[in-house]
Amino acid sequence: MNSINPNYFVHAANILLLVAYSVRDILWLRLFAVAASLIAIPFYLLQPAPLWVPLAWSGVFALINLFQSWRLFLERRPVQLTPEEEEARRLVFRDLPPRKVLQVLSIGLWTTAETGERLIEHGKRLEAVSLIVRGRVRVTRDERVLDELVAGDLVGSALLLSGAPADVDAVAVEPVRAVRWEVETLEPYLAANPETRIVMQRHLARDLTRKLEHLDQGSQHGAE
Repeated sequence: MNSINPNYFVHAANILLLVAYSVRDILWLRLFAVAASLIAIPFYLLQPAPLWVPLAWSGVFALINLFQSWRLFLERRPVQLTPEEEEARRLVFRDLPPRKVLQVLSIGLWTTAETGERLIEHGKRLEAVSLIVRGRVRVTRDERVLDELVAGDLVGSALLLSGAPADVDAVAVEPVRAVRWEVETLEPYLAANPETRIVMQRHLARDLTRKLEHLDQGSQHGAE
């Protein structure tokens, strides 16, 4: 019986590498690279004197690509959002995939403000911005009601842009469930994630437009 020609293994390994370099999906590229490294191993072993050094390197490459393939697989698994997370996605992040939504929510903190609790206090600088998911927040200046914020509104959006101390108070008029992001945590995250930054800026622009329209209507009613 003729023994197997070791060259078959190296030919098969190189064919798999050609396939790997032809695919666009990085996960499949890595999986084909793993298969190529493993198939090449018999070639090194079946030589008159086993080629231990290239065999060891082939094993290292297989392990690295296998590890990275596992990471990619975990990243691509479907993400199940909780009802609150799904509501936050519906309100603001509907253009983002669930995994990105979970990521941006994870850098924030879910909070519950009881009735009467202040989310913004006059004279203090803004340290965090909150997205209302449930409940109502009343914004006042000198005891005059300027606006009432509801689900989908951002508490502190105008102050976030200006950086000035608050000239208003924002008080929960009923229990408020919200996501709270520290400004010094949110800004670097948005800078590193342009897709999320664009979605956030778009919502911020709509939020500010609505508030300005409401203030303008209030001024007109006051003049009347």
